[in-house]
Amino acid sequence: MKTVVLSHAPHATVFNRRFLEYAKARGFAVVACNPRRGNEKGRVERPIGLVRTRFWRGRRFTDLLDLNAQAMQWRDDIANNRRHEETGKVPSLVFRHEERRQLKPVPETPFDVDDVETAPVTKTFRVTFDRNRYSVPWRLASQTVLVRADDDVVGVFLGKKQVAAHRRSWKVGEDIEHPSHRDGLLQLKPRAAAAALPPGLVGLADTGVDYFKIFAAGSRSVHRETVRLVFLVELFGEQATREAMTEVMTTGHVGAEYVEYVLRHKKGLTPSAAPLRLGDPVLDALSLREPDLSLYDELVPAPMTRDPGASPIPDKESDEPR
Repeated sequence: MKTVVLSHAPHATVFNRRFLEYAKARGFAVVACNPRRGNEKGRVERPIGLVRTRFWRGRRFTDLLDLNAQAMQWRDDIANNRRHEETGKVPSLVFRHEERRQLKPVPETPFDVDDVETAPVTKTFRVTFDRNRYSVPWRLASQTVLVRADDDVVGVFLGKKQVAAHRRSWKVGEDIEHPSHRDGLLQLKPRAAAAALPPGLVGLADTGVDYFKIFAAGSRSVHRETVRLVFLVELFGEQATREAMTEVMTTGHVGAEYVEYVLRHKKGLTPSAAPLRLGDPVLDALSLREPDLSLYDELVPAPMTRDPGASPIPDKESDEPR
């Protein structure tokens, strides 16, 4: 397996350097058998058949810890108490009286044995690891993260920062989501909240809600549609835009281009200038009445027939002005 041997040739065996470091930290040697030479590792492969037929069949477990507990109980109570076919001895008795005193204590040298791999974050803010899906904060969609897992916890890292942690699942096809990873999504993702109108279009009322519910079911950009409809509301007003949306939906369509066609061409409406917004609620709320320009007419004498600033008419008999 590649975790131990990277390549195997008749005259050279390339071991996985990481596994050699682990063997050194735990104090055991590594020997590679030749490919397709079952006689070289018969004592290793033979017990595999015993485990498959005597332990696995009909076995049920909830997680890895439960499986390990069952495996150790089966090993101590059944496997090691049977008579060995080759030696004729009971393994548990041999271990107790001969092998135990020859064992060395397990080295306490720390070694990182976590499963580590990089994974892309999907549009549904999930990373796939070990045939399960785990959630991350939704803002990380389309990012590439590092997944680090031990027997109990799956951690997700963006750079050196841990952005998510989940209890590891040993099942297959599960979707594990932390509720906090969805926080704030509905406010900024209109497609995720199709029943709520985007800001700036609240005046479209139920017509707008029905319109966006239908539009969000498609694949077109809700954000782009929102921007275009807000623009139409600013130009033609909420009532006219709402009526145009209703007319468009009766034809079986949705789309800002259809709404704009109804407003500009079918209804022949002319856009009015949008009100100036200063960004200050107090200033934006000011309303000034239109000044009465007739006051300026009173300043001009009634008999005046020409503009006082106009040039005088030259005399026909003289080139000099009068």
